[in-house]
Amino acid sequence: MGSPLSLHKTATIGIVSSYLRGSKELGMSNSNMEYIQTDATIGLGNSGGPLVNLDGKAIGINTLKLTEGISFAIPADYALPLLEKADILISKVALFPSADAVQKPNYLPNGKDSTKRRYVGFTMLPLTVPIIMELKDKYHEFPEVSEGVLIHKVVVSSPAYS
Repeated sequence: MGSPLSLHKTATIGIVSSYLRGSKELGMSNSNMEYIQTDATIGLGNSGGPLVNLDGKAIGINTLKLTEGISFAIPADYALPLLEKADILISKVALFPSADAVQKPNYLPNGKDSTKRRYVGFTMLPLTVPIIMELKDKYHEFPEVSEGVLIHKVVVSSPAYS
């Protein structure tokens, strides 16, 4: 679920093909994370959205697309303690606001957020080992890098486009 390519409220379907796929199998040697493997489409816009089972229960957070038909989600059991810690931190910021605290949205009478946000007009893709390997196979001139981001798309008529 998400908004890939600005197509709001988009859902994809798939099956879970492995429940505990180790990060080392994915070329991430500095991590002990175990992922849920699915063939559901995960990409820009729905990465970070929920992986939901047939009962409507969120079982994971969509995280990584290795290649078409092979995607991964962080299990909800792993993410829940992190989300609870984030809630505690957010509540502390609300109790003890400071000058550099995160700005809360300003809601208009119609319920819409009026907070001004900067817009650049491009989408990025984090460079993981599997993505770097795929880019090197496809583009032989791809530079030797071990991390970073790839500008995936520039929106026409955006500040980044000009």
